[in-house]
Amino acid sequence: MTVEKKPAPFQIIRHRGLQDRGQLPDGTWVFREKSIWADTMERLIPTAAYEHHFLYEVPEKYLGSSVRCTCGSFAVIAGYSAYKSDATQQGLLYVCYQHSALGTHLKDGSRWV
Repeated sequence: MTVEKKPAPFQIIRHRGLQDRGQLPDGTWVFREKSIWADTMERLIPTAAYEHHFLYEVPEKYLGSSVRCTCGSFAVIAGYSAYKSDATQQGLLYVCYQHSALGTHLKDGSRWV
């Protein structure tokens, strides 16, 4: 008996040549965002520019409004001085939590086709 592994709802299917968009397993397209509105802070916050991954806003049909990385991790707003040159005057930047905590993206949250 074989058990079919279902993809995680936020596992991104990336298509070669399309660096700024990806597809969720249900066919929904998500796009690289340069900045995302933060309701709690009432302002646009820029997103970190990663080479092989990007941050996107999760469609409301899943969780309401949240931000994720194409590696599968969630995104957080960071205020570290290390991001100051990339962030706003307030020093804020959306970053991949996994990348900011461990210095690397998740390995199996994104697959290429």
